[in-house]
Amino acid sequence: MDPAVKERLDQILGEIANAQTLGVPLDEVQKKVSSSVKEEPHLTIHLIEALTRIPQLTTAQLLTAMMAESNEKEVVKAIKRSLYKLRQKGIMWEGKTADKKPAFSPPKPAEPEGYLSAIDSTGSRIIILGRSIPMRGLLAVFSILSDQEGIQQFTVTQFSKKEFREFLKSSNSSADFPAVEAPSEYCLHLLKEAAALSRSLSKPLPQGYSEVERGFSDVTWDEPAPLIYQFIREDEVKDLPHLLKDSAGLHEIMPFAAWHLGEQEIGKYAAQITEVEQSRIVLRLDQKEARIDAIYRDALQEVFPEEKRLLWKRRLEETAYILLRTGKDREAKAALSAAVDLKKPLSRIEPNPFIWHLLLKSIKILLESDQEEEEEKKTSLIIAP
Repeated sequence: MDPAVKERLDQILGEIANAQTLGVPLDEVQKKVSSSVKEEPHLTIHLIEALTRIPQLTTAQLLTAMMAESNEKEVVKAIKRSLYKLRQKGIMWEGKTADKKPAFSPPKPAEPEGYLSAIDSTGSRIIILGRSIPMRGLLAVFSILSDQEGIQQFTVTQFSKKEFREFLKSSNSSADFPAVEAPSEYCLHLLKEAAALSRSLSKPLPQGYSEVERGFSDVTWDEPAPLIYQFIREDEVKDLPHLLKDSAGLHEIMPFAAWHLGEQEIGKYAAQITEVEQSRIVLRLDQKEARIDAIYRDALQEVFPEEKRLLWKRRLEETAYILLRTGKDREAKAALSAAVDLKKPLSRIEPNPFIWHLLLKSIKILLESDQEEEEEKKTSLIIAP
């Protein structure tokens, strides 16, 4: 067989096997196969023969449906040979019904499970979907999604139920960034959001994504997002000064303790503060403090335009759900209070406490890093005797 033909056959077979594993409806798989053989008719017989490498009931169902559509003797003969080989491999099914539709109808897949992790400072998080597929074990969809880059990582794996539980325990979550259970509909909603973002950035969707979306076509999220509002109403946290004030202290706990702004966002403000600190012009302490404070407040307005403000709002909302599921009810309400407050433009005089401390912390980290680099340079210039 020509290597190019073999490579193309392997690709089509992989797509069919993946679709079967995901429980994609027969008519969808059949349309895809029909489209492939119409575009490349020389592959038809080869593909029919190669389908015996996927000894599944759904393969027999697919071949039977193809036979009902075909009027070509050679194609029908090839299908009958493949069906015979499948029977030899132990795949049994009923014959055709009067309307030529296959009698075998696979059981409906079980309700899926969903898990999501906390968000890191770059806006990335883990989303896991699991679904039992009759006679095929449990299908796990593992993804890393970014609220700025879309889908970063995507894999589909088949497990036994025991293996899936072990996978959940050993997944990339930790005590600081736990993965908690969430409605599968919402997890799929987040995956679709990330896919839409990938498309808007002209990034190709990962292999297997379309099959997953079709395989979970019966799973829909019809509630308003984010999920946290299903558990804590906005009016429970809105305009409550004590909760909003508490949000500043969230930076002492994970995952917020690891959240910080990048150097590309705050580098110039750190440089301005360093310039004031090292200025040769003699300034009184109150003058120096006033200048530094003005730099921070300028940064607040420039670093957090509406788009960035709403980005951090969503991160707080998503993390509030993680806090709630891990027993940190008060912290969840404080995070949600800060998120609701971010609906409004940031005040220069009384800024959002969470965002203000995020800015102060981030610039402090950068200043300390710059100072350490300077110390290392000085040390490296010292010549040992």
